[in-house]
Parts: sequence; structure tokens; C-alpha cells
Amino acid sequence: MSSQSFRRHGGRFRESNLRFRHKVMLGVGVAVAISVFAGANAIYNVGRVEQSVSFSAEAASPLLIGVISLSESYQKLQSVFDPVIRNCAGLEGASRILASSEADQKKRLASLKQMALEANALKELKRYEFSGSKIFRTRQALIDLCREYTNVQSHYASAENSIRNATNIVGLKASTGIIALEKQIGDFWRKKNMPMPRGVWADYSQSREVDERIGEVWRLVRDFYKIRVLVTELSNAGTVVANTTKSFELDRKRRSYLTKLRAFERTVESAKPYFDRIDHSADFSGVLAMVRQTRLMVDEGPRSLFKSAAQLREIERRRVSLVERLQREQGQYSVALLNIMDVAQRINRRAQARTEQDATRASWEIAGTMGAFAIFILVLGWYFKNAVTRPLETLTGNVGKLERDLDEAVDPVDGALTQRGDEIGDLAIQFSRTFQQLAQARLELQEASRAEISLQRDRLFGAIENMPQGLYMLDKDGRIIIANRRLAQIYNLGDRAVLAGLTVSEFIALCRKNGAGVRRVISDESGKGSERETSHRIVELDDARVMTMKVMPLPDGGHVVTHEDITEKQMASEKIAHMALHDALTGLANRVLFRQHVESSLGEGKANAALLFLDLDRFKIVNDTLGHPIGDALLVEVANRFRSALGEDCFAARLGGDEFAIYQEIGDGMECVEALARVINACISEPFEIEGHHIIIGTSIGIALAPRDGRDADELLKNADMALYRAKQDGKGGYRFFEPDMDRKMRDWHEMEHDLRDAIAENQFELHYQPLVSLDDKRILAFEALIRWHHPRRGFVSPAEFIPVAEETGLINEIGGWVLETASRQALAWPSDVAVAVNVSPVQFRTGQLQFKVVNALSRSGLPADRLLLEITEGVFLHEGEQTEAVLNDLKGLGVRFAMDDFGTGYSSLSYIRKFPFDKIKIDQSFVRGLSDDPESMAIVRAVTNLCRDLGMRTTAEGVETADQAAILTELGCDTAQGYYFGRPMRAADTLHLFDQPKAASA
Repeated sequence: MSSQSFRRHGGRFRESNLRFRHKVMLGVGVAVAISVFAGANAIYNVGRVEQSVSFSAEAASPLLIGVISLSESYQKLQSVFDPVIRNCAGLEGASRILASSEADQKKRLASLKQMALEANALKELKRYEFSGSKIFRTRQALIDLCREYTNVQSHYASAENSIRNATNIVGLKASTGIIALEKQIGDFWRKKNMPMPRGVWADYSQSREVDERIGEVWRLVRDFYKIRVLVTELSNAGTVVANTTKSFELDRKRRSYLTKLRAFERTVESAKPYFDRIDHSADFSGVLAMVRQTRLMVDEGPRSLFKSAAQLREIERRRVSLVERLQREQGQYSVALLNIMDVAQRINRRAQARTEQDATRASWEIAGTMGAFAIFILVLGWYFKNAVTRPLETLTGNVGKLERDLDEAVDPVDGALTQRGDEIGDLAIQFSRTFQQLAQARLELQEASRAEISLQRDRLFGAIENMPQGLYMLDKDGRIIIANRRLAQIYNLGDRAVLAGLTVSEFIALCRKNGAGVRRVISDESGKGSERETSHRIVELDDARVMTMKVMPLPDGGHVVTHEDITEKQMASEKIAHMALHDALTGLANRVLFRQHVESSLGEGKANAALLFLDLDRFKIVNDTLGHPIGDALLVEVANRFRSALGEDCFAARLGGDEFAIYQEIGDGMECVEALARVINACISEPFEIEGHHIIIGTSIGIALAPRDGRDADELLKNADMALYRAKQDGKGGYRFFEPDMDRKMRDWHEMEHDLRDAIAENQFELHYQPLVSLDDKRILAFEALIRWHHPRRGFVSPAEFIPVAEETGLINEIGGWVLETASRQALAWPSDVAVAVNVSPVQFRTGQLQFKVVNALSRSGLPADRLLLEITEGVFLHEGEQTEAVLNDLKGLGVRFAMDDFGTGYSSLSYIRKFPFDKIKIDQSFVRGLSDDPESMAIVRAVTNLCRDLGMRTTAEGVETADQAAILTELGCDTAQGYYFGRPMRAADTLHLFDQPKAASA
């Protein structure tokens, strides 16, 4: 070849290499640029997603978890703190725990503030912190109050012991003096009756000196006996004070004891001559010191008995106030906790939504970038295929021989090629060396593989043998090839049992032989489609254990089966399910399970059924007087009686408080329902003996029938509740069936309540007055205020219709307050010796505000308290007797007078007039109507008037309508009378004409 031709070919070769190198560099550069862009885009989008996730993970979620942890710590503190405050014991430990808990709360809150700031929940966290700090301060105040209570209690006990010791010493001295003095009297009488010579006895027996000495000694004996009586009364001061619950009674008893103490001191002083005569002045000084010690402990000492008792009652009042404040603060704490949890949850949801949005956008952007990169790589691959791979195909064919010759350990490279000195020879030499190295590496790899397989097999065996579940592996023919030790232990087969080679049927037979066979299948979730699906089965064994079995297929057609003992988990799950549907106290079904049972029974289309709604009578009295533990024990006993009294056709539940419900499947008649109601009333009316208490209660029952009164549980419960309400109105201890009219009456009741509220707001009431006249001189002594309501639509509404509604809804308190103020103001227009009588409902006593409303009415009107006569019925004594007596005594102390209304119609009026000194007794009109022709009515009226006369009370006869009735009442000794014979109810302005006064009644 000529040099020109060589240059031409060489130039093309170099030019071709240069162009290929430039293209490769360009392709690599473009690929690198696209890769850098794709990586940067991916990093940017992943960073945005991570930022969204970290915001939720580092701020909102830890904040929520931290607040929940604080709440749990607070609940744990409450469970420790409440018993300490209730018993005032372990105060130092409680104080340390409280301080430690408060410090821990502050530390945790400090760590949460940064997270709350990032989550924009700092305001809610501060509100939560403020609520918690108030609770800690209140609890510390309760601890301090308990310390004060303990100190005052010790002072009280010290004073009581001092009084008892002092009075015992004085009583002992008095008893000693009595014995000595009685001996002296005996000596005097023996001398006086002793036969003596006439001359001597005549002077001695007739001498008045002996009689005077005997009288003097008798006076000393009497004084010593008085000392013993007073000592006994004073020594019991501690017991009397402990049984006194009211402050005014405590002060009254303190004054009483001071009176007795002064008598005690005077009597002891009068005994001084006796001690001087027997030369025991030191004994008298000791007795006098004990008397002074008694006075110090009763009244004068800073730590006296009565002052300590008053302090104890004041501390108890403060404790109740602090407990109420603590309850309010705990409510605020719960609201703050719910607020911050709600904020954290909202932030979490926003963060998750933002994360999802960022992740979606990042996915699309990354996918687009990668798609572009993939297209470019395809283009680049197509170029390399034509420019590079085809020239290498020849070399690939030669290399293919290497795979065929490798097993024969023969060098596939032609020896002649290795003798060449150019690049082909170098490449052939490298191929030959590579083949030799591959052959050697193959031998080494085989040895290493054998060692690795052995190691992995040992590891797999150790893992299978030590796993907590039992396991066996089946081949494709269904025979066991591997079984671990735990499997043999679970099915009582022993640690050395050989299971390999057994079929599944043989394995099951072996388990049954050892007492671990399958008794029943609880659940079976076997795959219904492909054989490659995993199945799950739960079974119960013969020994009551519960097992879960999971079957997982293997690629070669075999299976792996695991066995796990879940007995404890199953029992816990069943217990939780039972607790969710049953009442924790009585074990009866709760409202949820009862409603499910009723709905299920009605859904099955059963013919007839009855729903009985029960409410225990007088249960609140048991709770208030004996305490909630006794009340809970009573509810348990009631549930036990239900279980023993109900048949298989009944389903009982406790709906809450003292409310129970029974669902009974019945036939065509209602006889079995009435029989069941009578049985329940009878078994609940039987007395209960609980912790030494003899308790008698009853039950009222409302009955709704299905499908007549309802076709679902809610409607039946509502109608049964209406029937229960009517049963209570008719008198407790009975039962009533639902009637459609009850629904109408209930609507009328609610309408009446609504109209009453409008009447109070619009001042639609008016007072009329009926005179009370003296039977002696026919002089008007008082007027009874009677409320009247002129409804704008209904017209005149009788008090008998709206007063029960007002009492039931509590509106009677507002109406009663208006009556007191209006009657007091209008009574000022009458002469100063004429009083006004106002009826007071028992409901007004329960609020504890009656005395304040009376004082407010008297102060605003200026009416003297002795001109106000409050008429009450015995119903005010039926509940909260101590509170009622306190209100009555407070008003009595103001000068307000009281009258017992409707006397003789109740069952225990005599006991009430003995407990409280009424000024007047009103004889019910039912006895007055029969005076003319009913001897029994006349006998009752005579007995009442005589009784009141002996007790210093006046009597008023109601419903006097004829002159004969007035004459008989005058003859029987009745003081005053009221009725149409003397005057009908009239407006306030009309009452002034009865006094011939021109003065008008104030509005």
C-alpha cells in the first residue's frame, strides 16, 4: 500500500475513533446531566415529604402522646391521693408524692412547650398547665386542712379526757362523802332511838339539836348527790358533742352545759364546810381544781371541748368546699385535655394530608424524569448496539467455548494465539490466565458453599427448635419432615417423640391418644381459592386449651404448619367482651346488650313480648343515710333476687343507677306479665340484711307490650318509662301498663311546664286571700294567700293542675319566692295584728334557700316576722330530716310562725308535732264536713283540739261552710276557722273593705 493510501486509511481510522469518542463523551455527559437532574429533583421532593412527616412525628404526635402520658400520671396520682384525703391518714407521704408529681408535671410540660409551639398549640397547653396547677394547689390545701383537722381532733380528745378524769375524781370524792355522811346519820338515829336513863334521855330526845344536826347532814348528802348527778352529765359532754351535727345546737348545748357547770360550782362551794369540819381542806382544794379544770375544758380554755368541736365542723365545711372546687377544676382540666388532644389530632391530620400531596407530586415528577432518562438510555443503547456490539460478536463466539470447556479443565484458547506478540496475543494470554483462575476459584467456591450450607442448616435447626410456637414441615406427600421440640411439648408428646415420617392423620391420632385431641373448631379461615393461600384455624383441645394453627404453602408443594397456645389471650378477649356488655356491679346485662337482645327478639318475629321498666323506691334514702357502699351492695342483692325469681323466658338488665329492665316473651294473654310484676314486687319488698342493716325498699314498675305499644326497643323503653312514671304517681310499690292516653298526658305535662315558664316571665299569677276568723269574737286574725293563674288561652287554671307540675320541675321555687314577696308586701295594708299565711311546698325545703327567700321578702317589704305564718305539710319531713329541721329552726329563730296543714290525713303527724313546736294546727276539711252527722269526725276534732291545747298550740278548722259547723267547732274548743261561711278568697284590694279602711292594697 502506498504511503498516500495508508495516510488516507489511517486518517479515516483516527477520524472515526475521534468521532466515536466524542459521541461517547457527549452521551455520557448528557446521561450524567439527566441523572444529576433526576437525583436533585428526587432529593428535593423527598426532602419536602420528610419535612411534612417530621412535622407530624416531632411535634404533633409527641405532643399528643406526652399529654396522654401526663393525664395517666394525673389519674394515678388521684387514685393515691383521694383515699388519703378521705381518711386524713398518711399526709406526709401524700404531701411528698404530691410535690414529686407536681415537679414531674412541670418538667414534662417544659419539654412539651417547644413541641406545642411548633404545632401552634401553646395556648391550649398553657390552659392545660393552668388547670393542672390549680388542681395541685387545691390538693395541697386539702392536705393542709387534714393536718389542721388532725390537730384539732387531738385537742378535742384531750379536752374530753380532761373532763372525764376531772369529773371522775370529783364523783369519787362525792361518793366518799355520801358514805361518810350516811354513816353519821345512822349513828345519830341509833343514839336517838337508844334506851337511856329517864333523866338523860328526856333532855336528849327532846332536844332540837339532834334534829338540826341530822338536817344539816341530810343537806350535805343532798348536795353530794347533786354533785354526782352533775358529774355524770358533765362526763358525757364528749358523747353529746360528738352526736351534735348543727352549729346552733352545739351552741345551745354549750350554754346548757355552762348552766350545769355553774350549778356544779355552787354545789361544790356549798360542800366546803364539810371538808373543813373533817379537816380535809386539801381534798376540797383538789376538788375545786378539778371543777376549774372542767370549766376550762368546757368553755374557757383555748382548746376546750366545744371550741374544738366547732373548729372540727368548720374544717369539715371547708373540706366539702375544697372538694367541690376540686371537682370543678377537674372538669376544667378534662376540657383542656380534650382541647389540646383535638388540636394535636387536627394537626396530625393536616400533616398527613400535606404529606400525601407532596408524595403524590414527587412521584409524578420523579416518574417523568426517570421516563425521560429511560428514553435517552434506549437511544444510547441503540447507538452502542450498532457501533460496538456487532464488532464484538466474533469475540463472543470464542468466549462461548470457554463455558463448554470449563468442565473439562481444557484451555479453550488456541496456543498459536498466545505465541503472538501483538495485542491479540496479549488478549489470548489474558483469556488463558482468566480460565485457570476461574477453575481454581470454582474449586474454592464449592468448598466454601459446602461449609456455608452446613452453617445455615445448623442455624435453621437452632431457630426452629427454640421458637415459641410449635412447628412441623410437610413434604408434598403430606408427611412430616421437620418438627421442633415445642410442638411435642404443646401436645404432651414428650421431648424425645419422633414425629418425622408421620402423616397428619397419624399425628392427630397420636395427640388425641395423649389427651390433646381437638374437641371443637372455634373458627376456620381456610383459603377457598388457590392452594397457595394461607389458612388459619382456631381450635379447642380436650384439656380446654385454645390453639391457633396457621398453614403456609411451600414452593415445592409442601406446607409449614405453626401451632400456638392462645388460651390466656382468648380468656382475656372473652372477659373484655363480657365487660363491654354487662354491668360491672351486678353482672346483669347493660343497656347496650339489653337493647341488642330486644331488637334481636323483635326481629325474629316472636308473637308477643313485654318490657318491664323498674325503679327502686326509697333507694336514694339508703344511699344518703347509709352510704354508697351499702347502696351498691343493695343493688347486687336486688340483682340476685332477680336471677332467682325470673324464668327462662325473661332477660334482665341494669340500665343505670337504680333502674332495671326485664324483657319477657309471653303468649297471648297478659296474665303472666301481671304475675311476673307481682312476683318482682313481692321479692323486692322482702327486707334486706346488709352489713348489719335492716333495709326495706320497694319497686315501681312500668310495662309496655310488643307489638301493641312499640315495634322496636327505643319505643318500648319510652312507653314503659311513661307507665313507670304513672305508677309512681299512683303510689309507689305498684305497676301500671302503658296506655295511649299516657302519651297525651305527658305532652300536656310538658305543655303545662312551658306555659308555667311563660307565666313566671310574664307575671300572669295573682294572689287571692281567704280570712281566718276567731270563733270567740269573729275577729279576723289572718288571711291565707292563695295563688291564682289566669292563662291567656286556657283561662282560669286550678292550682291542683299546675302546682304538681311546678313541684316536679322545680319551678315551685320561683313561684314560691314570688308568693312570699307579694304576700308580705300586700299584708302591710292590713292592721298590724293581722297576719298572712303562705303555703310552702316540701320542694322548697330541699334547695336549702327557703330561709334566705323568707328573709329577703321580709326585709324588702318591712313586714314583721311574727306576722308571717308559713303553712307546711308533713311531706317536708319525709326526706332530709336534719336539713329540714335546721331550716325550720332558723326561721323559728327569726320569729316566723308555723302551722301544720292538712293535719290528720298523713300517717305520722303526731311524731312531727312532737319533733317541732308548731304555733298552729289546721284540721283538714274532710273532718269538718262530717261534724253534723259523723260521731267519729267529731271525736277526732275533739281529740285534736284537746291535744293542741295541752301542747300550747292553737287550732284552725278548714272548710267551714255552715253556722252549725261553726257552733260545733266553738263548743269543741277550736280557736279559729276558715271557709266559705266566713268569706271566700278575694283580691288584695277587696280585703281592705273588711276593716273599713280607705287604704288601697299595694300592687
